[in-house]
Amino acid sequence: MKHLIVIFLFLGHNFANFGVIAQNRLDNNYQSILTKYVSNKGPGVAVIMVKNGEILFESARGMANIEHQVPLTTNSVFRLGSITKQFTAAAIMMLQEQGRLNVKDDMKKYVPDFPTEGNTITIEHLLTHTSGLANYTDDHDLFSLEIQVPIDLDKMLKRFEEHPMPHKTGEVMQYSNTGYVLLGKIIEVASGQTYADFIENEIFKKLDMNSSQYGGEQIIANRANGYDKTADGVVNASHIDMSWPHAAGSLLSTVGDLNIWFKALRSGKIISDKSYQQMIKPFQLNDGTFSDYGYGIRINKLNKYDTVEHGGGIPGFVTWAVYIPTEDLYVAALTNAGNGDPGVVARSLIAKVLNIPLPNFEPYKIAHSKAKTLLGSYSISEDSERTLLLEDGKYYTQRDGGRKFEVIPFSQEGFYYDNSLTYIQFDKNEKQQQVMNFYYSLIIDPQKAVKE
Repeated sequence: MKHLIVIFLFLGHNFANFGVIAQNRLDNNYQSILTKYVSNKGPGVAVIMVKNGEILFESARGMANIEHQVPLTTNSVFRLGSITKQFTAAAIMMLQEQGRLNVKDDMKKYVPDFPTEGNTITIEHLLTHTSGLANYTDDHDLFSLEIQVPIDLDKMLKRFEEHPMPHKTGEVMQYSNTGYVLLGKIIEVASGQTYADFIENEIFKKLDMNSSQYGGEQIIANRANGYDKTADGVVNASHIDMSWPHAAGSLLSTVGDLNIWFKALRSGKIISDKSYQQMIKPFQLNDGTFSDYGYGIRINKLNKYDTVEHGGGIPGFVTWAVYIPTEDLYVAALTNAGNGDPGVVARSLIAKVLNIPLPNFEPYKIAHSKAKTLLGSYSISEDSERTLLLEDGKYYTQRDGGRKFEVIPFSQEGFYYDNSLTYIQFDKNEKQQQVMNFYYSLIIDPQKAVKE
């Protein structure tokens, strides 16, 4: 019997060791993704990955403050940008459940003087980006010259009145930060609190999200500085006064608090399941088709999995958070580089957990004669195209005259975007037309464009 006990103790000890070793290997596997995409000397990324309520991985790499060599941690506080919209949409649902408003209400019930050019715009239209209102961040003069200076909410809305509506209400889903600032005003009118106070009192305090707050000039413990990467190196991000983003993008948080938040949102702790289901339901447009956006949440796919997700971008910061319902898998990734891509880290982690094959690229010397046949413009739709260019010996793609992105050949018919999961591959269709297949971040079915 003594010998048996010794054997069992020995085996138990070793099984425990095997478990630790296996977990360490997993952690190293996940950490290698951060190491691959994030420098430890520049702005970085904090990430959390949670499955079935268990934290599989939580880590950070890079600098919170480069000047003082302060490293990022999982407690670092980032500006969230448009992930704020989830909180704004949930606040609207809370007020609806309290009987203080209804998403079918005309917005003029709460903001009577804002021009709608004869359109009836409901709160739901604002939530789903189908109001037809302009997006104030598309106003170059405003965004480059005015956002550094604090502004009163009503004066800000008065400034937004200058922008004509580009679409009729309900016609298309077109992203509008203006619409979400108006939602912030509606929350203030319906609740009798400022937007900042409502979010603090009704969400952050109730959920013990102690590292989350509305942005401003206050001192914030563990705040990460925002940076931009340029051709000449890293620079401090341009200033934005946080009165401007308001309910469209003013909140700050950590990856840990975001996990608390989304678990509460989807589990009925902050709003009812009926309200949550309403938030993640695609919106039906005037022509009967459906958009890919609910209330502050985008409905999307990652490989074969349906997702609910949202990203954000604000000077010095880019954010992305995704939930895969069938796998009960939540991932949030935050970077303090304004032109960074936390999504590549998050998607790579998801691929590891769900056994999704990751593309593996190696530079390839493509024959100039072959490359020449691929150069040119490819039509995505009637009003959009993507072009493959060759300049000074390097290849670039450009969509609709926008920014050029370098691509690197990996085969006679393929090019990849460095430090990403995105690539393009060429083939011919049944009409023998040249086709550019654009594979974005692990999607299965590429976006197709035909050579013009």
